[in-house]
Amino acid sequence: MDHNLTRRTRRRAAVAVAAGAAALLALTACAPPSAGQNPSDPGTDDSVFTVGVIASTTGFVAAIGADMNNGWDLFWEQHGTRAGAYEVRTIVEDDASDSTTALTKARRLVEEEHVDIVVGPVLANNSLAVADYLAQEGVANLSQTAADDLTQRRANDTLLRTGSLAASQMTFPGGQYAYDEGYRTAATICVDYAFGWESCGGFASAFLDAGGSISKQLWYPGDATDLSSYVSQLSALDVDVIFAGTAGGTDSSNFVRSAKDFGLLGSVPIINNCCTTDQFILQDVGDMALGLTSVSMFAEGSDDPTIAAFVSAYEDKYGSLPSSYALGMYATAQLVAAALENATEKPTGSAFITAAKQADVSDWVWGDASFDEQGNMVGPVYVRTVEERGDGTLWNAPIKTYDAVSQFWKYDPSAYLANPPFSQEFTSQR
Repeated sequence: MDHNLTRRTRRRAAVAVAAGAAALLALTACAPPSAGQNPSDPGTDDSVFTVGVIASTTGFVAAIGADMNNGWDLFWEQHGTRAGAYEVRTIVEDDASDSTTALTKARRLVEEEHVDIVVGPVLANNSLAVADYLAQEGVANLSQTAADDLTQRRANDTLLRTGSLAASQMTFPGGQYAYDEGYRTAATICVDYAFGWESCGGFASAFLDAGGSISKQLWYPGDATDLSSYVSQLSALDVDVIFAGTAGGTDSSNFVRSAKDFGLLGSVPIINNCCTTDQFILQDVGDMALGLTSVSMFAEGSDDPTIAAFVSAYEDKYGSLPSSYALGMYATAQLVAAALENATEKPTGSAFITAAKQADVSDWVWGDASFDEQGNMVGPVYVRTVEERGDGTLWNAPIKTYDAVSQFWKYDPSAYLANPPFSQEFTSQR
């Protein structure tokens, strides 16, 4: 299979479609539809378990929505749609990358289709609105977004975050890693809303706690089309390391290009959040990303047999490497099947959440992960570097793994939650 120029051209187009997608994440499946899918047939049959999937298949995150649906469908295609005593039926709704539409679609799924659970959405503002509604209705929600507060100050017993770790959770290890590498002074640049605040907050908390110092923090607007003025400021600083918390849209590509133009790449170590080297971005910026370090819940270049098998199956079917969004939906489908496997009666609402937490997912693609009391995963976070695969494809290969990372890192959860959420004013738990 040829994964070079043709594939890069195709994924470059995907970047254009998804421009700014993960930026708005922070403000705050599909091959053919799964077997048994029939949106006109409500899931009231006790032998049918109906899942409503809300994915952004149109709008500015359409590329992400496509990856999500691909991951969901791949699991059911591989394993069949029978889970224990139940036939799993999927009803997919497009929220058009819009929070009002997402809530409307959630209402339709619950009130007209009588779904047993809802999976998604991925945009944080969409997810928060949908989660509040589903909690009021007592419908279980398997969330796909990284917004910290969904499983912190707004946690409830009908929600599990199954498609992502919390944003700051993924960057705590980045701060510790930076200190362990011998860096003592840092500067940060992050997108100026919740996802950026949370990404910076995780890095800063761990780095400062370890004994480091941060001399400068820069915040850029999510709709910024030119990051050169910010990068030029970083170039003038005398620091050991820079942390970049970008949002995964054109801002990520622009940061990498500006860092190259100003000589920052190769002159100062840069540790990035997950989004700066997401598959969409790698296929856009190409070889200038080689050697970039990042922290994330997913490393597609891992040689772990479970992850490698998923990556291979996804690539064989769809002709591209999976993003973390595809993995999150595949993992969610895997959890749904495991939760239903030994159920003696149909689990719904908080009962489904309890069944999912207790399910046997020893072969889960998330690795050795579990759930905390707030419904968030405790699992591995990878320090990754961008490498070139044998066929020239760029991917993120793990160089260090932090196991059992909590959304509260090493802090007392009660004290953590007594603090305000991360913001420009509250930048670390230190």
